[in-house]
Amino acid sequence: MAKTDAPEVQDAPAPERFKVVSSHPQDLGRVLFSSISEKRARSFVQNRFPRGEEAHLVLPNGSTESFQQERTGPHGEDMDQWQPFDAKAWRAPAEQAPPGETAWVDVEG
Repeated sequence: MAKTDAPEVQDAPAPERFKVVSSHPQDLGRVLFSSISEKRARSFVQNRFPRGEEAHLVLPNGSTESFQQERTGPHGEDMDQWQPFDAKAWRAPAEQAPPGETAWVDVEG
């Protein structure tokens, strides 16, 4: 048999992956998409979840970011569409307290 000069694939470490994870607590952190390309992972989120935080991006270093198409600052200025995201603190809209039912709301009477 002839000896080949091809590198051994088994010796290479696995590449780091960018993961798109469902933010909804009922999904228990289910990975919706995984890629070694940051650009493809960000495109997946932007194309499928443009107006909310139903899914977030987990970077190889463990940090998380979410995307919103219409993110604006306190004075109406544009802000960075990719912001840090805390998956543990996030609540689905159905699980959030309705407006007016918090300790900070104005109450008449």
